[in-house]
Amino acid sequence: MKSLAMDAEPSELTFGRILRRLPLYLGLAVAGLTAATILLTLCIHFGITGYATGGWIGFIGYTGLLFWVILRQSRPHWYRRMFWLSAVWLLMFHCFIFVTILKAYPQWRMIWFWPITVIEGGVIGGMFEWLFPEKHTRHRRPEKL
Repeated sequence: MKSLAMDAEPSELTFGRILRRLPLYLGLAVAGLTAATILLTLCIHFGITGYATGGWIGFIGYTGLLFWVILRQSRPHWYRRMFWLSAVWLLMFHCFIFVTILKAYPQWRMIWFWPITVIEGGVIGGMFEWLFPEKHTRHRRPEKL
């Protein structure tokens, strides 16, 4: 028996489906650029330009990207409370470490986040798979007599 959500929308990506979602993606992009512009304008207006460097921008961008990818890949675990507690704890630990680094070393470059994010993504993804293994059914061959 299939669920109604599965019947409503096909799982394959077609050109028509992309075109139907294009206004949503463009709207999200415009909203994100608008929010960034407003934030940057307010920072300049109030004289808070010291934190609008590449390191802080990279920290925000790569942290968002890292946890978005990890949480999206861990969708089967979303119903578990410990999964969310672990994710929040790892996010707080990640932020604590990088805020400390950025405060101590303000010349940190945005591009340095890229290799760290790739490594950290593998480590955190591996931790989630180790802590919350998916239940796999074992395929058995019929025994011959």
